[in-house]
Amino acid sequence: MKYLLTIWIWLSCVLGVWAISPKSDFPVFWSAKEKYVALRDVAAVYGMSISKPAAQRITLQDRTQTIVFKTDGREVLYGGNLIWLHAPVSFVRGRWAMREVDLRVVLDPLHRPERYLKSVRHRVIVLDPGHGGQDTGAKGKRGVEEKRVALDLARRLRAHLVNAGYKVYLTRENDRFIELDERCRKAARWGADLFLSIHLNSAGSEAAAGVETYALAAAGYESTSGGLSNLTQPGNRYESANGVLAYQIQRALTQRLGAADRGVKRSRFLVLKNAPCPAVLIECAFVSNAREEAQLLDDAHREVMAQAIARGTLNYLNLAKRAQSEAP
Repeated sequence: MKYLLTIWIWLSCVLGVWAISPKSDFPVFWSAKEKYVALRDVAAVYGMSISKPAAQRITLQDRTQTIVFKTDGREVLYGGNLIWLHAPVSFVRGRWAMREVDLRVVLDPLHRPERYLKSVRHRVIVLDPGHGGQDTGAKGKRGVEEKRVALDLARRLRAHLVNAGYKVYLTRENDRFIELDERCRKAARWGADLFLSIHLNSAGSEAAAGVETYALAAAGYESTSGGLSNLTQPGNRYESANGVLAYQIQRALTQRLGAADRGVKRSRFLVLKNAPCPAVLIECAFVSNAREEAQLLDDAHREVMAQAIARGTLNYLNLAKRAQSEAP
């Protein structure tokens, strides 16, 4: 059974390369063997105005939404929240343009989620508290251990999601070590429709602070911060849903906590590569930051953090339900 589940997970990822995306209505052009879409064409399809480049910014805007691109950079502010593209916005063949892959799996699913969430399921949620047992994860100067906070947050989050009517499983219920691939196999056995891996961050600089949420990187592109660079690893059929889920959780956390927004990023963490459903990995705070470690010692703050993750998760699930109710 273990090997059958492993094969099933692998096929889910690989076969997703051939999954059919909504038919594109954006003009695509080629340059140096890369596909691009001009920002002016993105604005035209979305019915938005587009600004001239100013202070390394190009802004698309309508009455309800603002999208700000950084020229020669990967940063995009969508509705005020930071998203990292796989590749920089570039001046190509006389126009500012983004890679087609970034339009297809990053931006368009956020702007038109109803086109991408029609077939995702939304009944079973698996929460994955990071680390455990002999693997403590990150540890702060005041003794905060990532493994303990991750489990506490997962338990609190489970209560909120169960109260909202969902079936919720935890990959670990106590302080024990579980291999990463076993976490994904558990999710497959339980028929997961959603997989949230909960972690805390750490950095060499005590100044580093804030929240970041990861979705799976697209095939052929490095992780946002470099490294983990198995570029042959394919994306999967949940690429678009992954990005919407990550954005909703990141937005809810930064708004509710007032934390620094480090953005929606892309990586190839094993739990994202092998998840059998839409999946994200959430870095909720930095234990290496004195202020954030002190907050993590406070029960009330951890409860607010769990409430924020629940709100972002429910926002995503509601978008999926709406997409399916409006489907022809």
